[in-house]
Amino acid sequence: MSSVTHKLRQRRSMMRFLNQGRSILEYNFEPNTFVIPQWILVPPEVRNAMSTLQYKAMVAIYDMKTLMMTHDNRYFQLCPQNTATMAYQLHKASINRLLEWKEDWNFADPTLAAAAKIPRDSLQFCVDSIAYGKFTCKYTHQIDEFMSSSFQSWRQLRAEIGHLAYRLMSDKPHDFEEWRAWWEGKFADDMWKWEVCLEGLILPTWEEIIDDVYLMIHDRVEDAQDLANSFYISSPVLASTT
Repeated sequence: MSSVTHKLRQRRSMMRFLNQGRSILEYNFEPNTFVIPQWILVPPEVRNAMSTLQYKAMVAIYDMKTLMMTHDNRYFQLCPQNTATMAYQLHKASINRLLEWKEDWNFADPTLAAAAKIPRDSLQFCVDSIAYGKFTCKYTHQIDEFMSSSFQSWRQLRAEIGHLAYRLMSDKPHDFEEWRAWWEGKFADDMWKWEVCLEGLILPTWEEIIDDVYLMIHDRVEDAQDLANSFYISSPVLASTT
């Protein structure tokens, strides 16, 4: 591995660590996390409000998953989205081969043969910074809409329930403290499991995604140094095996 590739890999690993959380697609919605334990004495208005909050959270999570699926298709968006063209079809097929390649090597069984790399001549890519810029603009607009609609609705009702409980239980400090311990403890922890997935929706810049493709080619394609180099940041916007 060249020193340039090694440094690039370290930088991209660090950026992914800083900018990306877990995928919301891995999260399974749990309705029971919105049920206040029976031993906590709260007014019926608070319990009823939690049912509405559950629905709003479910909508927000669904919208996040839709955004994440768009985010996960980002490599296809490097090519202008004219699906009738041969260039796009070849690019899509080539990206799919890169993403589907799995390394067979197993730490527990070091005698296992390494996976065969993808033949260089079977891949052809078309990358265009303008196409990716258009996708980024559209995706950013979708993020803004999500943050100002379903996610904002969820966050607003959550805050209102906190105020509602305080107002209705101000004359029962012991009950309120038990409620608050659950609300700010177990419940908040459960909500953080999916709210933290917002970080995973961050879209890489043009430079970052080109670096990611460069590293995938470097690791997964046979005799691909020239092809990988064609994806480097200083290269023209068009790259192919030809």
